[in-house]
Amino acid sequence: MNLAIDLGNTTLKWGIFEDKNLIFRGKFDYLSLGEEIKFFKNFQITYVAYSSVVQIPIELTSFFSQFSFVLSIDQNCSLPIKNSYETPNSLGIDRLMNAVGANSIFENNNVLIIDCGTCLKIDFYSVRYGFEGGAIAPGIAMRYKALNYYTHQLPLLEPNQFNALTGRNTNDSIHNGVMSGIANEINGAIRTYSDKFPDIKVIITGGDYHYFQDIIEKKAIFAEPDLTLIGINLILLHNIE
Repeated sequence: MNLAIDLGNTTLKWGIFEDKNLIFRGKFDYLSLGEEIKFFKNFQITYVAYSSVVQIPIELTSFFSQFSFVLSIDQNCSLPIKNSYETPNSLGIDRLMNAVGANSIFENNNVLIIDCGTCLKIDFYSVRYGFEGGAIAPGIAMRYKALNYYTHQLPLLEPNQFNALTGRNTNDSIHNGVMSGIANEINGAIRTYSDKFPDIKVIITGGDYHYFQDIIEKKAIFAEPDLTLIGINLILLHNIE
C-alpha cells in the first residue's frame, strides 16, 4: 500500500492507495498529530510520498524513518506529465499534482482544473503541451477578509451560498459579491476555454468546491475532492518505476 500525504497550512490530508486505487482517506489536526499518526499502523504501508507547505512536524519525520522509500514532492521531482510552465521553480507544486491527477482521470484530453481553496486556481492541461498554467485569484476567505479589512463598515462574514440575482441588504450583497463573483469567474473561464477547445473536460476540486459544483454552467463537470492526493500517489508510482 502507498501513503500519500498533503500537508497544508492548517491540516494534514492523507490517502491510502492500493496501486492507483484510493481505499481510505482522512485528515489530521496538527495539534493532535502525535496520537492520530498511530492510525497508519492499521495499514501495511510500503511507500510514502508527501507534499508540504509547512515545516515537517517532528512526529511525521520520526514516522517516515521506518520506511526505505519516502518521496518528498517538489518542483524537481520526476513527473509523469510534461510541464510547460515558463517559471517552473515558482510554480506551486499543488497545481502540478492536480494536473497529474486530472490527466489520469481524463487521459488524452484537454482538461480545465478548477481548485477552490485558499486561492481560486484555474489551470489548463493540454494534450499537446501538458501543464501550461492558468490563473490565480483570491479564494472565498480572502475575499471576505479583504472587504472587512479595507473598509470601515463592512462586517466580516462566514461563507454562505447565495443564488439570488440581487443582494437586498448589506450581508446578502457581500455574499453575492463574493460567491457569485467567483462563480462568474469560473463560468467565464469554462466558456472561454470551451470556445477554443470544444471537447475540453472540466474538473473541480479544493476545500470549497462544494459551493460551486452545482452552479457551474458546464454539465459535464467532474468533481474530485481528492485530486491532489491522487496526483501525489501517481507521482510516487512514477518515481518508484
